[in-house]
Amino acid sequence: MTKAYDFLIVGSGAGALVAAVTAKVAGLEPLVIEKTDLVGGSTALSGGILWLPNNPLMARESVTDTREASLTYLANFTSDTDLVSTPTRRAGFVDAIPAMIAAMEEQGMRYRRCPGYCDYYDDLPGGHAQGRSIQAELFDLNRLGSWKGRFRRSPTAMPLRTSEARRLLLMKRTAAGALMAMRLGSRIAVQRFTGKDVVGSGGSLQGRMLEIVLRLGIDVWTGTALASLDIENGRVVGAHLRRGNEIVTVRAPRGVLIAAGGFARNLAMREKFQPHPASDSWTKANPGDTGEVIAMMEAAGAALGTMDQAWWIQTLIPPGQNPHHAVPETGKPLSIMVDASGSRFVNESASYMEIGNAMYARNETVSAIPAWHIMDARYRRRYFYGVNPPGAVKPEWIESGWMKRADTIGDLARQCGIDPAGLEATVARFNMFCREGRDPDFARGANVYNRYYGDPTVKPNPCLGPIEQGPFLAAPLMPGDAGTCGGACIDENGRVVRPDKSVIDGLYATGNSTASLSGPYYAGAGLSIGASSVFGYLAARHAQTN
Repeated sequence: MTKAYDFLIVGSGAGALVAAVTAKVAGLEPLVIEKTDLVGGSTALSGGILWLPNNPLMARESVTDTREASLTYLANFTSDTDLVSTPTRRAGFVDAIPAMIAAMEEQGMRYRRCPGYCDYYDDLPGGHAQGRSIQAELFDLNRLGSWKGRFRRSPTAMPLRTSEARRLLLMKRTAAGALMAMRLGSRIAVQRFTGKDVVGSGGSLQGRMLEIVLRLGIDVWTGTALASLDIENGRVVGAHLRRGNEIVTVRAPRGVLIAAGGFARNLAMREKFQPHPASDSWTKANPGDTGEVIAMMEAAGAALGTMDQAWWIQTLIPPGQNPHHAVPETGKPLSIMVDASGSRFVNESASYMEIGNAMYARNETVSAIPAWHIMDARYRRRYFYGVNPPGAVKPEWIESGWMKRADTIGDLARQCGIDPAGLEATVARFNMFCREGRDPDFARGANVYNRYYGDPTVKPNPCLGPIEQGPFLAAPLMPGDAGTCGGACIDENGRVVRPDKSVIDGLYATGNSTASLSGPYYAGAGLSIGASSVFGYLAARHAQTN
């Protein structure tokens, strides 16, 4: 069977749906295919934040940013000679942001700025302390009608914006946190009364995008996988798809966009390209994130980049629960991360991708996988742990042996297989830093982002609280991730390039199917979704005239 469309889009994450809307509005007939039975990709499971420097929402609120500062900041992370993220690619990204946002808003998308969600390296040249990130407004999934059951919903979806979570996590510490908890409770009560199903984070972003896609009459095929690219005279003109038990050929003269994610769920690829120990069970990427499309692009001649990287995030895996990204947890005071020698090896409040890379680097000389999160007894009473509100330690955590508890630091170390003398010395040194409010070893709490998940009631440094009251607790942290971020190298229009920088005609890519825009660093909250959306937009615009 052969079908004809103008533009074929493989995947259904943020970049895929932006590209579909852009192509349709430009007069093309796009087709979106999704390998799994559910639409939304890993974006639907994420925080749903987009990092978009110098964006129009900032200007509307009189928050200053410039093109020059944005490009200066991005230049901190990769070399200008690196094919992974060339100056022209970075400029293409920054310059297209206003048009992409305007195009989506014209179709009914509703965005909101995330005030205070600063760049992760706000103290570097071009960094922004007020934040360049935006998110979607809350969305009622019931508006998807029959497609609601075909939408990839996060198991922890709530009527809560990602930018509101920081306050909620301090519900036992600040008035703003307590108010946020009451507000969330009110929203949940209203939902139960009205029958609405309102979500935030990635659910609201992708739910709104899918609603637009459906309203525009764009065809979306679920349960449809890319079997092979159709290449004629060096140009990609369509693809062969596996749909159920049949192979369908789709002719797409304007090209094919690969927006199918990375290879987080492909253990063989992880073991081949990524640091060890590698695992496909520590990730929160969607089940369809299996990487075969990256291999297809490589076979077609694509240059690959940052294949050794993922959006690393220090991860808790409590018994009977899914992996949980422990970013706020390690950023809180009264706790540290240590290796098997009992030593700290990273700023616990730094960017999660930086922490993940540090875990792997440290593990080459001293066991740091798992690393151990060491906590004062007050920590659990004050703060969330995973999805669990402040309160007592869950008995099954201790009974299963996953979390360790002891009356002394030495006994805690022995239970974890940590050198007792090493941990005792580290805790004593850290407690001294807490009294001084300064961390000369790793500069924890020294920049604005470090303090984002701190506790403002702890003085003089919201990230530094001493570990001195028992019983003491310890939990293992793995280098989990939100997905891999290595794949095809692309140009400023989302076109896939070969190692010699020539373009593969008709082949585009975006999102986690491509090499990271900022190399081995995460520039700010929502970089992955922001870049995926912009290059999906650019690819569709280029395909319109190609």
